[in-house]
Amino acid sequence: MLELKGISKRYKGEKTSALDSVDLRIMPGEFVAVLGRSGAGKSTLIRSINRLVEPDAGEVIWDDRSITGMNASDLRSIRGEIGMIFQHFNLLPRLSVVTNVIAGRFAVMPRWRSLTGMYSKQDQKDALSALREVGLENLANRRVDDLSGGEKQRVAIARVLMQKPAFLLGDEPISSLDTVTAERVMTYIARLHLERGMTIMLNLHDVSIARAYATRIIGITAGRITFDGTPDQLGSAEMHLIYPPDEQDSVNHLS
Repeated sequence: MLELKGISKRYKGEKTSALDSVDLRIMPGEFVAVLGRSGAGKSTLIRSINRLVEPDAGEVIWDDRSITGMNASDLRSIRGEIGMIFQHFNLLPRLSVVTNVIAGRFAVMPRWRSLTGMYSKQDQKDALSALREVGLENLANRRVDDLSGGEKQRVAIARVLMQKPAFLLGDEPISSLDTVTAERVMTYIARLHLERGMTIMLNLHDVSIARAYATRIIGITAGRITFDGTPDQLGSAEMHLIYPPDEQDSVNHLS
């Protein structure tokens, strides 16, 4: 279980908080989509969980352990349990696809192996297996910077498979992809939830995608949670709370 208690964050030079005393509990096996306009606090929320952003106040608790109180060594280990995929993939562009996938195991791998590139046969076998699951085994030896955006995101998913996390975070993982590719990537993510029972929490900009895949939707407005419910409970009144009327024109695919 993941629990956030009073998480707040204000960036230097900003007059308002990106997060304002957010309380949230995510139960095992949930597929949570986080909605909100640009600047509402979605990315700050996701990145506060694994301390890619350091909260100013509050506590993040994962599996009865306080992430916010961890030292660097323990945090590295926790990040092995909580996978993450990013909008811009966060891959190593000049390295091969298979090496990028193996990187998913760096958190639990002896440091000398990650530094020297002397990976075990089992690591290489597991990486090829992960690539097979996302349909990219034939591209294992290609450089990442030769791939399309959709292929790069599938490599990122394969890297998560190598990591074998219990919890997956996604910071706008499909916002840079075209509609067809985004649907394909969401299908792979949904398989992690359905077939592996993985708990998932994604920031999404497309409401229709959130309704189609998530079991729970959280709406954020100005750093505060303004909706928390099932896709069926997300009606027009709730949409206006998440996307105030003066921002409504900027929302994509509200149907």
